[in-house]
Amino acid sequence: MKKFFTYKTVPMDQINELVKIEPKLSSFLDLSHPFTVRIMKDHYQCFIHTVISQQLASAAVDTIWNKTVFTFKKITPKIISNATNEQLASVGLSHQKISLIKKLTYDIVDKKINLNKLEKLSSQGIHDVLTKYKYLGEWTVSMLLMFTYYRNDIFPVSDFGIRKGLSKLYGKTEFSEKFINHLKQKLGDYATLFSFCLWRINQNK
Repeated sequence: MKKFFTYKTVPMDQINELVKIEPKLSSFLDLSHPFTVRIMKDHYQCFIHTVISQQLASAAVDTIWNKTVFTFKKITPKIISNATNEQLASVGLSHQKISLIKKLTYDIVDKKINLNKLEKLSSQGIHDVLTKYKYLGEWTVSMLLMFTYYRNDIFPVSDFGIRKGLSKLYGKTEFSEKFINHLKQKLGDYATLFSFCLWRINQNK
């Protein structure tokens, strides 16, 4: 799996600055060890992995991703465009996910969209292009912005793990729109890093 994923170490000065913004984090993070995040440099592979991840627990995602890699060996637009619906279904993909993957993959092969060139756009610009595809919504775009386009101001509050992390951090289960908007404003360019921390907090028992 190393050829698909890489790990990025977050500089400690960024972690320390985030803790200044939200001091509560210091009680949940082990600041004596490097903070790393798993990312995907290949935009198309990240797209496939993110679509697989829609509405699934991490264990199920890993199972389907591993089957996909085993079945196709390489994850490229040309290979996936030639795959049959039956092959894609056999790895565990739903009809909706197959439909989305096929549509965007065909457009990549036909040069109607270029995921690498999207990197030059603003986060909103990427959002506007990608959400034109059926079954590709806010959550999927947010994951792509975080894990392959490396935007630093993304806060996907609809994500289950983010909500659970918020609950553990603040000791409550309900958060008003006013609270979330204030938190986003306070975090600014540290929103993505804060999100990674929330996932870490949720995973820790």
